[in-house]
Amino acid sequence: MHVWKNGDRYEGQWSECLRHGTGTDIFANGDSYTGQYNHGRPYGEGQYKWANGNTYQGFFKNGLKEGQGKWRKMHTEGQKNTNTFEGMYQGDKKNGFGTFTWESGNKYKGDYQEDLRHGYGEMFWIDGSIYKGAWHQGVQDGLGIMVFPDGFKKLGLFKNNVYHGDVED
Repeated sequence: MHVWKNGDRYEGQWSECLRHGTGTDIFANGDSYTGQYNHGRPYGEGQYKWANGNTYQGFFKNGLKEGQGKWRKMHTEGQKNTNTFEGMYQGDKKNGFGTFTWESGNKYKGDYQEDLRHGYGEMFWIDGSIYKGAWHQGVQDGLGIMVFPDGFKKLGLFKNNVYHGDVED
């Protein structure tokens, strides 16, 4: 085990004075990482746990979330659900297809770009409302359909989360 002056400690494999192979970092701030390392950085499969109880299980590249992974927020006292994201990461951000579920039970399944809903996606609210369509930088934007709990539908153009009417031929 190696312990740094700031209280961080590492136990695992080394190569050329760098963490390399399998190991565990326990940081002075209470965070920890267990998994694969390559030339001193998390690389490959691993799990990062924050001191606040949040976790990420998945793949890393050069110390950043990269590829398939699952992030989970710590449970809030009295809540049976928690915020989770399962999907693709690139450069430590949600990028590609993924599913985000909120503590409330609302759920989004679709494309992400730079941590934002972007491209095609489907949003399901616990009241039974559903939106399927285009998203742009985190908001409903483009062609889509909104279906309300009573079955009423709005099909057409959405701009900045607001329905703007049917698409004209």
